[in-house]
Amino acid sequence: MTDRNFKEPYFTPANHPEFLANNESWVENNQRFRQKQKFDFYRNAMDFIVENDVSGSYFEFGVHRARTFTMVMSLDDFYASNKGATGGSLTPKSGGGYLDHYFAFDSFAGFPEGTKIEAHPQYIQGAVATSENEFLGLLKNYGQSTERVELITGFYEKSLTPELASQFNTRQVKAALITIDCNLYGSYRSVLEWVEQFMRPGTVVYLDDFNTHRAQPDDGPKRAWNEFRRGSDFGFEPFLPVGWCGFSFIAC
Repeated sequence: MTDRNFKEPYFTPANHPEFLANNESWVENNQRFRQKQKFDFYRNAMDFIVENDVSGSYFEFGVHRARTFTMVMSLDDFYASNKGATGGSLTPKSGGGYLDHYFAFDSFAGFPEGTKIEAHPQYIQGAVATSENEFLGLLKNYGQSTERVELITGFYEKSLTPELASQFNTRQVKAALITIDCNLYGSYRSVLEWVEQFMRPGTVVYLDDFNTHRAQPDDGPKRAWNEFRRGSDFGFEPFLPVGWCGFSFIAC
């Protein structure tokens, strides 16, 4: 690419041939745009967690293709490797990073039976499926250690049980960072009702699908979040938007 970005108008217009650089496709360009926004958010989230000494684990609900999981793991390792022990509750762990565990909650079989949303033609049974072995293989291919990665397999209404919560409580598991990326109102509702008990003041909660369903407050994930907030024991401070779609909050 030339140095035209350093001249007026200081950006490359989107209909200029150089906007798609090095034979990049439109899909590659748009994914790069979206994933950069997410990466920037996760770096801010980890910076907040480290500077505010928020110990705990990473919970991700909906882990298709391991992209956001890799962002968190790599950034956690980056901070721990370069900053070291903070003098508070955060110390580097075996395998890299500060976070205690990385929990991947997913059916690993795509959307459940009966999923069909006319406004979202990809929301059908079995769509966006990444198997357990494929997920772990992607993490390894992306250069991440799976030493502290734990998979919780199943559709949320069946996998997020009191028994699992009891096991986590026995292990004194708490969440420093939570990503919810499961698209559907019912899935968000199940996740939020279950995961609240593992939040603490300072937990960062990221809702990847916050403004889907045309951002209507009485539909989709935003409806689930609004219902959850009304009954939650926590307050939630707005944190950062993530592109047009996602939004994050801090539990308090």
